[in-house]
Amino acid sequence: MKSWRKILFTLTAAALPTAAVQADMTAMERAHRFGLSDIRGIAYIPGPQGPEKPLDPRFGGVLPYFQGEIQTYDLQGNPYYQPGDPNNPKAKLNAKYTIYYDSDFYNADFRQLWGKDAPGGVDRQGRDDLGRYKVELNANFIHLYDWTTNRKLRNHDPFLTYADQLGMHVTIPISNYTYKIICGSESGNWQENVRQVFRDIYEDDRIPDPAAGVLKIFNEFDGSECQRADLVAQIALYWKDLEDQRNIPDRNRLPIIFPVTFSIKYGLPGGAVLDVFNAIIAEPRLGLDFWKARVIYATNPFNDGPFMRNWIESDLPAWFMGRNIPTNTPVMFTEYGRSLNESNPPTETGQAEWVKDQFQSMWRPSKPAYFLGACAFVNEYRFWLAAPEPNFALTDFNRGGGAWNKPRVTYIMTEKYQNPNAPMGERWEAKYQVDPQKPRPAYCEVARIYGAPSSGDCP
Repeated sequence: MKSWRKILFTLTAAALPTAAVQADMTAMERAHRFGLSDIRGIAYIPGPQGPEKPLDPRFGGVLPYFQGEIQTYDLQGNPYYQPGDPNNPKAKLNAKYTIYYDSDFYNADFRQLWGKDAPGGVDRQGRDDLGRYKVELNANFIHLYDWTTNRKLRNHDPFLTYADQLGMHVTIPISNYTYKIICGSESGNWQENVRQVFRDIYEDDRIPDPAAGVLKIFNEFDGSECQRADLVAQIALYWKDLEDQRNIPDRNRLPIIFPVTFSIKYGLPGGAVLDVFNAIIAEPRLGLDFWKARVIYATNPFNDGPFMRNWIESDLPAWFMGRNIPTNTPVMFTEYGRSLNESNPPTETGQAEWVKDQFQSMWRPSKPAYFLGACAFVNEYRFWLAAPEPNFALTDFNRGGGAWNKPRVTYIMTEKYQNPNAPMGERWEAKYQVDPQKPRPAYCEVARIYGAPSSGDCP
């Protein structure tokens, strides 16, 4: 694994000679090449617990995701001035200037959540989410949501290294923030964002990071921002140009997903895929050959198990055929294990039966043709989730750590991190909680489908 040193050149369209590379793999063969032929995935890494409003530790109470330079609420929820800073406004915390300014936990700042090498003895050993999912769930894939591209702010190398050590592959996301830039609702340079993700994965080489499994272009573009499929194709083309400029061999080019909602469009749940298919076909530098060689169809379903089995074995092939989409396009579910109405079933037992039905229908007696697998949606309590979303979680805070029991007790991690508005090396200090999490019964149902051995929480 390469260390946290990165190339400094700026890759532009004229920086390197472009070389056309003939695809020698189908998308299914490419999925196998990058460890995706039997996905036993987890969607997202649980963050730290946080209250509805950030609190200052001097007032007591639960610590939020971030703690340090700016705080604005006391225990009664009243804003207050920071001592020694009379210019601090009585306003909500601006997360842009804190350790938590995105949804990217897959980095060195939050190592104590996903990793195990925390300092301070047995009571501060890190929660080790990655290790837990490997041992207790037999997971082999982690679906990432966000990826901050500014290297001043996030170091993803330790996360990628640990995932690779565990034999896991991960999603490499081009985030919805980049989507917002292209749509015009945020300022920034979308090309530089994409180039930075490319550098993170290929560095100064033509071989991708060994943990890289698939490139994700946005999440649910059809339900977000400007809802333009042509922008997905635009990013795909730009990424391909970067590959061509670097002369990346075809076998080292990642498969590509662009997860769509499961909303009905063109007569099919998940039908927004057709818009991207048409956009790729319409771009002569991509076209049908690019689709056949690179694209995995990803969607986020919430229907019951029998519905999903019929959808993938009957509805989808017929729908593909009627719209000239190759019927051998691989399929994966990037968020799975929840119902549309997350308040029903209302109990943990009912939730477990629902999740079991969803997964078992897709895995038993065997997976359907061209179905790669799914990512169980962790979806634990986070303070920005509105009811009933927290009802459909695989793990819970405030109930101990279960048999895993890491950490044994909640502790506070102090993290020195780069001030986003300062030169490299100027550090801020922030704190976040590392809480144990206890599995719900649904967690055990996922473990059984994934073929995990029995554990203390899942006999």
